[in-house]
Amino acid sequence: MIRLLFLAAGFVVLGGLIWHIGLPQIWETVERVGFVAFCIILIPLLVVYLLDAYGWSLTLGQWSGRVGYVRLFMVRMAGEAINVTTPTAMLGGEPMKAHLLTRYEVPMVEGLASVVTAKTIMTLAQILYMLLGLSATLWLVGGTEYNVLVAFVSVGLLGFGVFLFLVVQRYGIGRGVLTVADTCRIRSQGLEAYRPQLLELDRTIRTFYGQRRRTFFLSMGVHFTAWLTELFEVYAILYFLGAEVGWLSSLSIAAMTALIKGSVSFVPGGLGVQEGGYLVFLMALGYGEVTGITFAVIRRIREILWILIGLLFLAVLRDKARLTPTS
Repeated sequence: MIRLLFLAAGFVVLGGLIWHIGLPQIWETVERVGFVAFCIILIPLLVVYLLDAYGWSLTLGQWSGRVGYVRLFMVRMAGEAINVTTPTAMLGGEPMKAHLLTRYEVPMVEGLASVVTAKTIMTLAQILYMLLGLSATLWLVGGTEYNVLVAFVSVGLLGFGVFLFLVVQRYGIGRGVLTVADTCRIRSQGLEAYRPQLLELDRTIRTFYGQRRRTFFLSMGVHFTAWLTELFEVYAILYFLGAEVGWLSSLSIAAMTALIKGSVSFVPGGLGVQEGGYLVFLMALGYGEVTGITFAVIRRIREILWILIGLLFLAVLRDKARLTPTS
């Protein structure tokens, strides 16, 4: 219910921004980009998704060969579409990814372990990327002590959250669930039935961190490269909008918009709030409000397009599962 209220508020905010700036001006600017330019704008994000899928395949280890890279990419896109379109704070699609992998004879424990470790590594790479982008921002525009403090605190809170998640993984996610259930005297036959699998999940995750450190750092490098690739999308959007743009400013915008997007995950899709954050930040860098809101609208359009592709992949994967005979 609360997330629906946030969604309604997001619609109001987005509508207010468009009304304030003027829909004809925004539409005229979007039209000026053109179809060919929009297709070019889509390329960097495709590369990002391809790299993220490869980074995930590294954590999956020997099982990735059984799934195949193309199907792994489809599974990833399907899971991310669920993350964005459901009120689960960007986490609902992760169990679905592991579930879809079972269709290709990947054990649920191995699939979940790869999902957890890949998500952790990707977030660690994101923190490094945001710190790099924050440094670029401070170099470009400077900032008051308050702005610097807020920016670093935001990244620090994200880093602290990842650190706590790593601590939980070291202790054991499954063990933690069982401990809480035992402490609260929750008796569930279903939970007891899955006790061996939950403990096996903990062992698999700890084995990855303890014995596959080279894979850990390789995967982080792939994910960090994926994050960096987003600056090419920012550069392309601003270039086709006819705005002055440089590589350092593109890095700044790409990293800070990633921080904004992560900060408003409590709103489904970040609707309205995300666009408002993009607008304010681009205006702080000296861009006009029409350029700022059009930038946000173009990113929203390409996000919707990739969500639709992810949902299409989800439908295809489910149809294939129904058509596959069980032994």
